Amino acid sequence: MKSQLSEWKYVLTSKFIPSILLAPLIMAAVFGYIFQNGQINEVPVAVVDEDNSLYSRQFTDKINASQYMDVAGVFHEAIAPEKLMANEKFMAVVYLPRGMEQLRFQGKSINIGFLIDNSMPSAIGNIRSGMQELITTENTSLTVGKLKVMGMGDEAAMGMATPLSMQQRLLFNPTSDFIAFMVIGFVNVTALGITSIAAASIVPRLRMEGRLTEALRSPIGLWLRVLPYAVINTISLQLAFGMLKQVGGLRFVSNPVEFLLPLFLYSLTATLMGMAVGWTASEPSKVTLRTYAIVYPSFMLSGVQVATIMFPAPVQFLSNLLPLTWLFKFIRGMGYRGGELKYFTGELGVFVLMIGVYSLIIGLLLWRETRKAAKASADTGLPAAPQEAALPAAAHTTTQVGEIMA
Repeated sequence: MKSQLSEWKYVLTSKFIPSILLAPLIMAAVFGYIFQNGQINEVPVAVVDEDNSLYSRQFTDKINASQYMDVAGVFHEAIAPEKLMANEKFMAVVYLPRGMEQLRFQGKSINIGFLIDNSMPSAIGNIRSGMQELITTENTSLTVGKLKVMGMGDEAAMGMATPLSMQQRLLFNPTSDFIAFMVIGFVNVTALGITSIAAASIVPRLRMEGRLTEALRSPIGLWLRVLPYAVINTISLQLAFGMLKQVGGLRFVSNPVEFLLPLFLYSLTATLMGMAVGWTASEPSKVTLRTYAIVYPSFMLSGVQVATIMFPAPVQFLSNLLPLTWLFKFIRGMGYRGGELKYFTGELGVFVLMIGVYSLIIGLLLWRETRKAAKASADTGLPAAPQEAALPAAAHTTTQVGEIMA
């Protein structure tokens, strides 16, 4: 209890609370506002219409009518795509061939060119599907028209032209919303970095202040010092998710009370990992570089930007060792898909296992610290104490020897 009161007192007077509460909230508000439109529509395209006929102009109007494309320029002579897309004025170029209308009346194949600038994949993700829908619709209408001329009824002509039909729905993130994967990823990684640095500084701070000796006498009390950071990180992330829901329109349908359990287990796991990583640092200022070993792999491998299924098997194994990977499973499973907590007993068990493993590592580090202090005590004849407490005692002994010699 004494260690908890001491740590809460330190947390309440340090910069941790404003950092962990404000940074995720500010990121959630700013990026939620920036990416509130969800998907990219009206991508500028150029049309090179070499036919310049009634049908080619009608086809150009249909391209422009698509919600995914905006015909920002029409040219009637052949132009190299590199020239049109050099300054990013156009993201794609549609080439309508000479004789397009004549080929249509003759019932012959029309080869339409569609060149896309893929240097920014996120900007052109929807125009390929938009163009494919347009081509499919046009082919169907042309075929049905020909069959009707031959004497078929509407239903028979449609069945002949399109015997198979497909109804498609995109679930859980139908608009490919950036908020649901990119922004929420940045918010979580930022909070992880702040919390990891704070938790990693606990033991180095006690060592620098000369209070580690007393803390080592109560291993449970030392372990419990991570609780303030885990609790405040849980509150911070819950507030950030709420901010994204209100400002950015994040689709988060989980019961917020149920979601607190996996969120707290994740925070506790992350803080214990931070304490283990920073244990041997001589002072708090030395732990920042060490926490990069937590933050950078979490950003790259936890599924923030890239689905982990794309990684090779050894990399997927490393990904599963990161607490943030499992938090995103809960965010997607409970937050986006609306799954109940009872469906995720296995994932909760992973967090419990991780907490046990990091607690064991901290126990071994504590035993090593105590053993090192005992060895130093045996060598110097002084009472057992960790290194930071032995230095003042050694200095006092040297002073006494100097006085006797004088």
